[in-house]
Amino acid sequence: MMGGYSSAPPRNSQGNTTGDKMAVSPEQAQKIADAYLSRVSPGTKAEEPERFYGYYTIDTEKDGKTSGMLSVNGYSGEVWYHSWHGPFMAKQGGD
Repeated sequence: MMGGYSSAPPRNSQGNTTGDKMAVSPEQAQKIADAYLSRVSPGTKAEEPERFYGYYTIDTEKDGKTSGMLSVNGYSGEVWYHSWHGPFMAKQGGD
């Protein structure tokens, strides 16, 4: 993550947050992720976004199997791929 990243909501010129409603919807986040994946990893698709504070985390799927993870900023739509996780091995249930 060169340059750093904060998931905090944007602030106006007075330093106050501009609200907690993210500009990017889950549906838009998935479309943004799919567009990114079509450029960097053809054949890979975005799974359903999971909302966090300020961003969405999205598992990626290739050949019917989870292959990785990326995030989409909920305010700017910027994408960053979670390359530091290494190869996907398994997912634990959490509910």
